Amino acid sequence: MVRFLEESGDRFKTYDFSTCEVAPELQQWLARCFSRLVGTARTPVKRLRAAGGYFETLQGFARALNRFLPQPVSPGELADVHIRAFVEYYDDRPTRQYSALKRLRTVLRDDPELPEEALQALFGIRVKKPEEVSPGAYVDEDWQAIMTAARRDVRLARERIESGRRLLARWRGGDPSLSRDEAEEGALLDLFDRTADLPRMPRSGDYTAAVLRVGGSRRLAARLCLTRADATAFCLLLTAMTQENFGTVANWPAAHFHPEGARDDERIVLVEESKPRRGPEREHMIAALEHLPDDVADLLGVGAEEPRLMRSPLRLYLLLLSLAELPRRHSGASAAFVSLYLSGSREGRQADRWGVGVAARDVLRWARTHGFPAARNATPGRPGVDVARIRQTALERRRHPVAHSRRTLNDVYLKGSTTVRVESRRVVGAALRQEVAKARVIQSVPVFTAEFVAWARENLGEAAAQAGLEPRTLKDLLDAQRDTAAVACVDHLASPVAEPGQPCPASFLQCLSCENARALPHHLPIQLAVRDGIRQRRPHLDPPVWQARFRAPLQQLEEIVKHFTDAEHEQARANLDTDQQRLVDDLLDGRWDLR
Repeated sequence: MVRFLEESGDRFKTYDFSTCEVAPELQQWLARCFSRLVGTARTPVKRLRAAGGYFETLQGFARALNRFLPQPVSPGELADVHIRAFVEYYDDRPTRQYSALKRLRTVLRDDPELPEEALQALFGIRVKKPEEVSPGAYVDEDWQAIMTAARRDVRLARERIESGRRLLARWRGGDPSLSRDEAEEGALLDLFDRTADLPRMPRSGDYTAAVLRVGGSRRLAARLCLTRADATAFCLLLTAMTQENFGTVANWPAAHFHPEGARDDERIVLVEESKPRRGPEREHMIAALEHLPDDVADLLGVGAEEPRLMRSPLRLYLLLLSLAELPRRHSGASAAFVSLYLSGSREGRQADRWGVGVAARDVLRWARTHGFPAARNATPGRPGVDVARIRQTALERRRHPVAHSRRTLNDVYLKGSTTVRVESRRVVGAALRQEVAKARVIQSVPVFTAEFVAWARENLGEAAAQAGLEPRTLKDLLDAQRDTAAVACVDHLASPVAEPGQPCPASFLQCLSCENARALPHHLPIQLAVRDGIRQRRPHLDPPVWQARFRAPLQQLEEIVKHFTDAEHEQARANLDTDQQRLVDDLLDGRWDLR
């Protein structure tokens, strides 16, 4: 048997390996392996839940060995077939198969008694890793329902305890305006504040009639203490605000400090937290609690009511410490979350009166009390309360890594989320549609062939109607009155990149992608020269620079020149003069661009 004590010292458990149905020598060997794993100073196993997972894996290994014939009786008899039998034991549970093999490797990797053949099989067998799908974020309606319930509990707890403290202060100050009932209740609150107990009958130990007259011990104690439900609401809100793990927040200490040189700064405090899964070197971390910017607070769905409290992890944490002062004082605990048990079986025993931290069962009880169903019964509008989904929702809304790297945020929390997948498909789809639209614009510059130009000079009105232009505009195009560098422009005061009525400021290369552009035969010499110049510059420029500046214009020019014959190409090259070549060089070297 192996007794495991949590690192915090709060809980322990004894694991009995004699229940494994294998030979006694193998039982003892499994116990030694387990003890070596959980007993070293650098072990990643810090809590009962983790230890229980490894114990369950070794039990599964024992069951697989028990089914194997002939059964091994000592560690020295283990071979690769026994490791394969363990893997096959989980064939009908592929998700558990991967995690079980991973745990078994962790336990046996440094075992000196495991034969080399079995060790090689242990690390040689490959099992497909199940796809990790993190819980999707809550929809806005469900998120608001949970957060509203938690905020309501926090406000009611603050009002209840502050009311009790005011009554206690009035009684201690001898306020003559107190009624008889208020004075009686103030005296009982004073006794509870000093002793954490209330008057009892000498023989039976039951509370006196005075306690019953003010509503009973539960109501009276709750006037000065947080209840488990209150602590749970605080923990849920802080998880949503800080994007930390619920279990990490539940174990925060009450001790905190300000950054060096900022002792009087009330905008931030630092709290030491522990995440054992990160390993001994990275387990201890510092959480910075500060006021959230308004834009981040809006993403969390905080309403207008009490924005200073509900938008600030720092204020909420300090309020928690203040309201839990009495339980912390009498219990001697140093944790931030210390609350009062109100169950009938505990309230009479002083040692069990206080609860430290917040557990999973507290979340289930809180959800049931507030009408939230179990996760399997959740429906739209009636969500289940899942602490993993609460953190997931906060991370998806803020998209900022907390207590992990940017890579972990993207690959673990966001990549596997169904919500993010749907959103990503929408974003990618919109981007692709935009690029397709841009490509269609690039490839759609109207080209007026020589035949069309000759016909238009004789039938200007009909040609203008066919081209969708005003006759005056078409005549200016034919007479080269609206030429830019490589094309003509229908209207330089109707630019898609400038305000209406303002001259177009775009580069002349961008004219090739503009809906106002028109290509005519007299542009062909410059267009061919520009195309050739772009091609010549490609080997001499960084690929990203060439792609960004010249790829789209080159595609457009290729499309335009296809409308002309090879003979027209040859004639155009022969007609290129010195001024046009200088214009081409200036255009490609950027000397025509506005500075």
